[in-house]
Amino acid sequence: MATPNTPKKSTLRSAASDLVEAASSLGKAAASKAEKAKVEASAALTQAKKDVTAGSSEVRKKITASVNRTERRIEKAATSAKEAAQRTIGTVEKKARAVKDQAERKLIHAEQTASQRMKQAGGTIAKEMSAAKVAVKEKANAVAKSIKSATVQAKTKAAGARTDAARDAAAAKRAAAATKNAPANKPK
Repeated sequence: MATPNTPKKSTLRSAASDLVEAASSLGKAAASKAEKAKVEASAALTQAKKDVTAGSSEVRKKITASVNRTERRIEKAATSAKEAAQRTIGTVEKKARAVKDQAERKLIHAEQTASQRMKQAGGTIAKEMSAAKVAVKEKANAVAKSIKSATVQAKTKAAGARTDAARDAAAAKRAAAATKNAPANKPK
């Protein structure tokens, strides 16, 4: 039995709690998406590294250095994306808690006055929840796009390096064949 000092539980409070949970789960999904993209990029770089190791040692060293730099950039981008997602999650959770606290205050006041004011507070929470979901979704999409872009750049660089290595190897073979087939000048 509720007394005047102890408010009853309501759908408004549960909606505010659901908002906090939704923001948290969206943030976790964004971090998971960023981690998955990082793993895919690393796998592509590893494959490119294996393909290149068949080339000459000098070209292999240059390509390996390029691949290592790219891997570091991808790791840095993934870490940055995770941090950005965590900051966004924290911001959304703070806003959700503030909205929840505000909604609870409004609820107590609305319970004392009329049900119409309670409907208005519910509408405010719904708007805030929609805005929070949109913000988290946009941030997650931006993070995924950034990581995909880094992956494409890494693949392009690796393909260019393989082409350069193949060209250098062919030139070296031609030079070796020309030296081998050239008549030797013997002193008389």
